[in-house]
Amino acid sequence: MQQINLYQPMFRQQKKIFSAVTMLQICGFFIVVLCAAYGYNVHSLSPFRMELDRTTAEFDRITQRIEAVRAAAPGQTEVKMMEREIARLSREVEDGRRLKEALATGSFGNTAGFSGYFEALARGHVDGAWLTGISIGQGGGQLSFTGKTIDPELVPLYLRRLGEAPVFRQRGFNVMVLARSEKENQLVTFNIGTGG
Repeated sequence: MQQINLYQPMFRQQKKIFSAVTMLQICGFFIVVLCAAYGYNVHSLSPFRMELDRTTAEFDRITQRIEAVRAAAPGQTEVKMMEREIARLSREVEDGRRLKEALATGSFGNTAGFSGYFEALARGHVDGAWLTGISIGQGGGQLSFTGKTIDPELVPLYLRRLGEAPVFRQRGFNVMVLARSEKENQLVTFNIGTGG
């Protein structure tokens, strides 16, 4: 016996997963959710929109005021800037004039520099005597030298050589101290100073 199936799958009743009504309900649900989210966003952004409107109005008011001031006084800001620049340059010129007067009168002390002193000290070198300290104060008005020697008689020779230098000719050495070194008995320390 043989069976023939004449009931083909296309003639069977198929189960529908989503019917038209179900699809309509799902679409309606999403529309309601999206409308609620939109309404919430509009409500939460309303204070920011009000602040933006207020700030824009304030900006427009300030811009109009600036334009009114510019229209009322054209070129006045440039005049004030020029006046400030002239005052600044006048102060600089006055400061330069006072500095030039101070340098010309010598109120700052030695305007020639100190290299002449060091050159004279180097040229006046005496074998057996050497400097251990140099102090130049009051713009060259006060000079003092400390040093050591193996023979105390070399100090006057050193002073004579310094006196021959042009930078020391107008200066008098009015301080001279000789002392035997406490640590080294064979050495004598000396201190030479000039008056202001």
